[in-house]
Amino acid sequence: MRHVFCIFLIGLLILTAVCGCVRRKMTVHSNPPGAAVYLDGKEIGRTPFSTNFDHYGKREFRIVKQGYETKTVNLPVSPPWYQWVGLDFISEVLVPGKLTDQKFYEFDLQQDKTVPGAEIVARAEELRHTAHSDGIPRIGSPAAAPPVPSPAAEAGSITPPPGPFAPIQ
Repeated sequence: MRHVFCIFLIGLLILTAVCGCVRRKMTVHSNPPGAAVYLDGKEIGRTPFSTNFDHYGKREFRIVKQGYETKTVNLPVSPPWYQWVGLDFISEVLVPGKLTDQKFYEFDLQQDKTVPGAEIVARAEELRHTAHSDGIPRIGSPAAAPPVPSPAAEAGSITPPPGPFAPIQ
């Protein structure tokens, strides 16, 4: 009886050693290539590249490349049917060989439309120079706005009423 149990354990160990597992792999491309990819806030590589991943679910991809708008996308990374709860034990432990779940993602980046700060300052200086060079006030310049009279000037000289808090003269 004891020999049968030992043979069963040895057979179980051999079966476990030759049984398969599921390899999860994702490949990420971007147009243009060379963008940094962040998965759930952690940098995982630069496009194009492939990497292994551990779990499924909604994942946040952030693609960053200088001169291009940063793209942040929440995508569901769905499991294949053989990774559904209940079936995953069979595919992970009992099926001989290895299964590979391959995911492909491609992101198109748009040119960055923001204007650098130095260019904004240069445009402002140019506008300031053209506004004052001919002496004509431009819309939006301080010289174009009429003076706003103060309430005291409209009402004349205001003297406080006599009382305990009146200023001493």
